[in-house]
Amino acid sequence: MPIVGTAGHVDHGKSTLVQALTGTDPDRWAEEKERGLTIDLGFAWATIGVHDVGFVDVPGHERFIKNMLAGVGAIDCALFVVAADSGWMPQTEEHAAVLDLLGVDRGVIAVTRIDLTDGDTTELAILEIEEQTAGTSLEGWPIIPVSSPTGAGLTELMRAIEVVLDTRNPSDLPFRMWVDRSFTIAGAGQVVTGTITSGSVAVSDELEIQPSGDRVRVRGIQHHGRDVSSSVGGSRTAINISGASIALERGDLMAAPGTALATTRVLIELQPARTVGAIPDRGAFHLHVGTASRPAQLRRLGTSSAFIAQLVDPVAATVGDRIIVRDSGRRAVVGGGRILDPIPVQRPRSSEVDRLLEAIDGDPDQRADALIDVHGMVPTRTAVAAAGGGHPVDAVAAGSFSVSPAELSSIGEMAATETAAFHARNPVRPGIPKPELASRLGVPPPVLDAAIAASSELAEETGSVMVRGFTNEISIADEARIDAAIAAIGASFDVPRFGTLDIDTELAHVMLRRGDVVRVADDLVFTSSQVDEIRRRVAELPDGFTVSEFKDRFGMSRRQAVPTLEWLDSIGRTRRSGDGRIVRG
Repeated sequence: MPIVGTAGHVDHGKSTLVQALTGTDPDRWAEEKERGLTIDLGFAWATIGVHDVGFVDVPGHERFIKNMLAGVGAIDCALFVVAADSGWMPQTEEHAAVLDLLGVDRGVIAVTRIDLTDGDTTELAILEIEEQTAGTSLEGWPIIPVSSPTGAGLTELMRAIEVVLDTRNPSDLPFRMWVDRSFTIAGAGQVVTGTITSGSVAVSDELEIQPSGDRVRVRGIQHHGRDVSSSVGGSRTAINISGASIALERGDLMAAPGTALATTRVLIELQPARTVGAIPDRGAFHLHVGTASRPAQLRRLGTSSAFIAQLVDPVAATVGDRIIVRDSGRRAVVGGGRILDPIPVQRPRSSEVDRLLEAIDGDPDQRADALIDVHGMVPTRTAVAAAGGGHPVDAVAAGSFSVSPAELSSIGEMAATETAAFHARNPVRPGIPKPELASRLGVPPPVLDAAIAASSELAEETGSVMVRGFTNEISIADEARIDAAIAAIGASFDVPRFGTLDIDTELAHVMLRRGDVVRVADDLVFTSSQVDEIRRRVAELPDGFTVSEFKDRFGMSRRQAVPTLEWLDSIGRTRRSGDGRIVRG
C-alpha cells in the first residue's frame, strides 16, 4: 500500500483535504478537534486508481514539528498544501525545507481554499509557490487548485497523485519499519504501527528492535483493521509482537535481524536549510532520523559539510539514513542530510569522508566495503548492520572480521618488521610465537593469519612466524654446551635446577623446543628418556604410595618429587587419594 503524506503550514486545510479525499477524519484526539489543528500523526486511507493508498496527515504547527518529521520519512508521495488565501507562510517554508533536505522528490502541491478567494488571488498563490520551490526537490511538482468543501479540483488532484504512485519503485532492501505508535491490547499484547520503508514481514517472523537490541516474534499483522499474513514496503502496518523486554515507543526501529545497530555517535553529511545560510558550530540541537528524535551536539570537521553528532541517547542508524537537524533554541530546522558512518572514529580524515560520500548512493554491499575501507578492520556483523544489511565484497574475511586489502597489507608489513626484530634478538629461535606477534601488533589472531597468508615476506611453521629464508643454526660451541647440560641432567633423577646450568635463555628454548628435555615445573626439567622411565617405573609403586616413597624410589629430593608428582597428576598418569596417590592406566 503506497503512502501519501501531507505537509504544509498550520490551518491551511491539510486534515480537511484528507477527509475530503478519503471520507475519514484523520484528527484522532479530542484536543485536536477542539483546537482545530493536528497535534499528532493522523491516518486515513482511500482507493486512488489501482492503488489502495494510506494517508499520513502531519501537524503543521511549529510546536509539533517533530511529529511532522516522524510522518514524512517513509512516504511515496508528498501532498504539499498551501492555502490560496494565505500563501507561503513560515511553516510552509519549514515543511518545504524538510522535504527538500530529506530528498523527497515525488509529490503534488494542492492550493486549498480556492472557494474563499477569487481567481487572481489563486493565480498569485500559484506563482508564489513556483518561485519558492524553484531549486528545491519540490520544483516541477503538479500544482492543483482545490476546494475541500465544494469538491472543486479533487478529481484532478487524485489523478495527479495516481500518476506519481504509478511510477514509484518498490525497494528490495531488508525489512525496516520505524515505530510511530505503540500500545497494548488486552489478550493480544503489544502492538506497534508504522510505515514499512523496505522489505517485507510475515506472521512468525523474527525481528530485531533497535536501539534495545531485543529479538521479537511477529504474532499478527493488520492493514487498517484487517488481519493479513504479511505486509510489504510502503504499507501502513500494525504488528502484534511478543518477546520485547520493554515497551516500544516512537523512534524505535523494527528491522530484519542484524541489519541495523544502535549508536550514540554518527558521522553525518549536513546541508543547511536555505533560510539558515550556515549551520552554527555550537548550540543545542535535535537530530531526527526515521521517527526518532535525539538531543545532539554537533562538531564540524574542518570547513566541510561533515559533522560528528554526539547523541545523548542511542538511536538506530545505518549508512545512508536521511536525517534532519533542528536548533532547539530557535526551534527551527537548520539542516538535513544523511548518515555517512554510524561507527565513526574520533576524527575522520577528509579522505575517509570522501570515500563514504562516494559510496552513499551505492547499494548496501558497496556501503559495507566503504566502511571497511575507512576503518581498515571491522567485525563483519557490525559492518553488515551499519550498512543496512550489506555484505562486504572487496574486503578480506578473517574469522569474524572483515579487513580491507590496504589494511591487510599494512598489517603484513608491520608483522614482517616485528618478526625481523625478533630474529635479531632471538637468533636461535625459529620465529616469534604467533600469539605474541598478534599481541604486539594489536590485531586479532585470525586477522594476523590472513596477513601472513597474503604476505610474500612471512612464513609460519608449528605456531611460529618467521621471515622467509631465516635460519636459526646453532654454533658448534652452543651444541657442546647443550650436550653438557643434557649429560648433567641425565646423570641421575636428583637433577640440578635448570637455571643453574651453563646455558642461556635462548639455548634453554632450543632444548625444550627440540624435545631434548621436558619441563615439569618452572625450574625443573628431565631428559626425555628420564621422563619415559618415570612414567614406567611409577607403576611399580603400591596404590596409595606417598611422596616419601616416590622420592626414595627415584632418588630425588622433596624439591623434585612434589612438582614431579603434580605433573604426573596433570597428565593423568597418577591420581591423588587422600595423602597418597594411585597409578591410573
